[in-house]
Amino acid sequence: MKAHPDLRTLAERLSQWRGRFASAISVVVVLLVVVFAADAYGSVPRVDPVATVHVDVIGDSLSTGFRTPGVTWPAEAQPLLASQGLKAQITNASENGAGYVQPGEDGDVFLDLVNRIVNSQSQVVVLFGSDNDTGDAGVAAAIQATLARVKVLAPDATVIVVGPTSESDDDQGLLSTIRESLADGAAGIGAKFVDPVALGWFQGAESTDLASDLEHPNLAGEQFLAQHMAAILAPAIRGAMQQDKMPPGRRHALELAPDAQG
Repeated sequence: MKAHPDLRTLAERLSQWRGRFASAISVVVVLLVVVFAADAYGSVPRVDPVATVHVDVIGDSLSTGFRTPGVTWPAEAQPLLASQGLKAQITNASENGAGYVQPGEDGDVFLDLVNRIVNSQSQVVVLFGSDNDTGDAGVAAAIQATLARVKVLAPDATVIVVGPTSESDDDQGLLSTIRESLADGAAGIGAKFVDPVALGWFQGAESTDLASDLEHPNLAGEQFLAQHMAAILAPAIRGAMQQDKMPPGRRHALELAPDAQG
């Protein structure tokens, strides 16, 4: 039986409409994909440029340029760090004669210096010294109180505790109490402890980097300290920079993770 001409024409038109409808649906799907992709891209948190890492230094005359006026290891360390692509601003609040117990020339102990400059914006805090506390009572308690205060003022900061230096290996044990108390205090707050005596800083041939008093660095000694301290600071600064680059949500999640404090 032959198809009626009108029915055949209608079938052809329906076929054409189906093709056009399918093409229209395809275009709509493509447009929706583009729109949703653009929206998803726009919703990715913007990562701000890495801010400068704030580093605070608390110390004694080893860090003030006592024998090298105008030249200090913190200032010399800054360009060394910059040459590694590390953005850091070092604030040096050291005071001649100061220690954890012993007041400096302006009457301040390390706790006073901590209260003066350490704050919630501090990302790395260094406490360097001090042999000025040799023989003083209450050193261990003063160290613990000072380090605890750092953690109150800058709870997220990386803390680095550096002991006193000596041109000898301290075979007479004059610095033993201070060094042991610093090691214990650092461990108590999860801080890094650096023992220059055990590492041999300024001992043997390196004693030529000391001034005539065999205690304070000369110009070469400032560079010596800057190089060693830059190497110690670099991982902490790099870690702080990586934290700054993270989107806020990811950064918060890492801070909450159990391994984040390890």
